[in-house]
Amino acid sequence: VVDAERVAVLELALAAIGDHDGHRAQLLSSLCKELAFGSSLDHRRALADEAVALARASGDDATLVRVLVHVAVPLLVPELVDQSVVRSVESLAIAERLGDPQLTFWAATIRALVAALTREVDEVDRCLAITDGLAGQLNQPTLSWVNAFSTATRALMAGDVASADLLAAEALRIGTEGGELDAASVFAPQFMSVSFQRGTVGDLAPLIEQSANSLAGIPSFFGALAFAHAEADRTDEARTCLESFAATGFQLPRDAMWITGMICYAEAAIECRDPQFAAPLVEQLAPWVDQLSYSVATSEGPISHFVAGLATVLGDYAMAEARYAESAEFCERIGAEFFAARTDLSWARMLIERSGPGDGARAEALLERARSRATANGYATVERRAVAALSALD
Repeated sequence: VVDAERVAVLELALAAIGDHDGHRAQLLSSLCKELAFGSSLDHRRALADEAVALARASGDDATLVRVLVHVAVPLLVPELVDQSVVRSVESLAIAERLGDPQLTFWAATIRALVAALTREVDEVDRCLAITDGLAGQLNQPTLSWVNAFSTATRALMAGDVASADLLAAEALRIGTEGGELDAASVFAPQFMSVSFQRGTVGDLAPLIEQSANSLAGIPSFFGALAFAHAEADRTDEARTCLESFAATGFQLPRDAMWITGMICYAEAAIECRDPQFAAPLVEQLAPWVDQLSYSVATSEGPISHFVAGLATVLGDYAMAEARYAESAEFCERIGAEFFAARTDLSWARMLIERSGPGDGARAEALLERARSRATANGYATVERRAVAALSALD
């Protein structure tokens, strides 16, 4: 929810301060950060570009790092990822050169987040090692909280449900004791993601609906509701959510939650097996197949996986085959066990549907691998669906 009072104060300050005052860059970037949700991307870009230009002109490297860190999340949308990469690399390099541990912590946190989007997992781990060391060294509640939930998100990417659960709970404890107003707001999607991997997210639908209704500025949460129903095989309820989304023209605000919301609706459309929903979703997601769905608090996996599922619904098996292969290669390479199991399961279902030469044998092998991974790691829904698909092959 936008803090209208804080925004008003920042706007008053900007109106009062000189155009070339050194503090203007930080005020602009602070306003941009406050408007991360509930404002247009064009407005945030304009604020960010002016702030960055003024920070560079000031010649103060510390100011430049602060500004680059502030504007990062408000501009975390797929079409600006290349710019985010350049800015995050620059801000971390400057912070490390300055030797300022606080600046370095925040710059490394943003660099890890951006690197995850571009699937540079080694860079994610390098930056999280930096933040972990600095959080321990500085021993400040806010830094410890951010470090804990960032590490939990990395565990979600790996499919390490037990670690993600413990880290998310620890982040909630640290944040609550430290008076962080967003502690519960960060914990909620992490708890949902843990439940997703364990196969119990469908049980959370009433809580997700309550959250969605209370967070009017982030309509992507309604996508999470559609997703929860789909994961529980409640396709009628998921379809109702998709119909409401279709009434908006399949549009979500272009903010840091855009990809997460679209991915959630995509999964609902895949499980509902309805081309009228799959076609507009694949059109919007297909340009970003080389990115990962990853936010401050959650990781939903390679976008290629969801594009493949939507292509399957549309009967475009060639696209589905190529995108599943990309998703599987990435998941295997970084050891993303949960997303690897889901890709194996979905790929197998596509092969069964296509029913071409050799598809049955390939599908069986993929299903066996998905079941094995799911059983070993406690991915209940993946295991249940893999077992059902194998039984149908007999």
